[in-house]
Amino acid sequence: MRKTKATKKSGTIAYQLNPRYDLQGEATEKNPLMGVSVVPMPPVTTKEMAERIGYATSVNKTDVVAVLSALGHELSQALLDGRTVRIDEIGSFNVKLGMKALKYLNDRVTQHDIEVKGISFRPCKELKESLRSAEIVSGGHAVRTLLTRDIAERRLRNFFEDNDYIYRSQMEQLCECSTYLATKYLNLFVKEGRLRALGRKNSRFYAPASEGF
Repeated sequence: MRKTKATKKSGTIAYQLNPRYDLQGEATEKNPLMGVSVVPMPPVTTKEMAERIGYATSVNKTDVVAVLSALGHELSQALLDGRTVRIDEIGSFNVKLGMKALKYLNDRVTQHDIEVKGISFRPCKELKESLRSAEIVSGGHAVRTLLTRDIAERRLRNFFEDNDYIYRSQMEQLCECSTYLATKYLNLFVKEGRLRALGRKNSRFYAPASEGF
């Protein structure tokens, strides 16, 4: 999916809708299962965080970087000891354990059957409350359907009833899909001899083969 540049104002969270599979691994064009996620934005790096903290506290940026580095190290050491780390202004961190394989009540379990699954984070009350003030806005993406071959084929066939050729960007809009999927299906139909790829690489367009699409 195409990335969005960080042009939104501070205090807003942009969302995008995404197709999801159901329990049978299916989603239909007329009734897609939808999920929602935050539009990807550039991450805040250690350098940027140090600059922000330095500006807010008048602490030297180099010193802030050193403190952040030490915090990461001490956090990992505490978690390795099986301890919960509670930072009042941020939240709590603790290790999550899990079984390497499915186990039943009567199975024998040893330390070799257990592994670290990840780190659990629980934000503090103040942090959660601060996020409630965020303005939720649309990220500007169209709802993406779960594009299948049948959907792509049917929409192209209808498109060519009134048009002689199609560009890849038009294919994206027609099928409400990513650049990757649009290119994938166009190239597939070219390989099958149903479409002809015309024009130069940077301005390529596609037309039905002589026998029609």
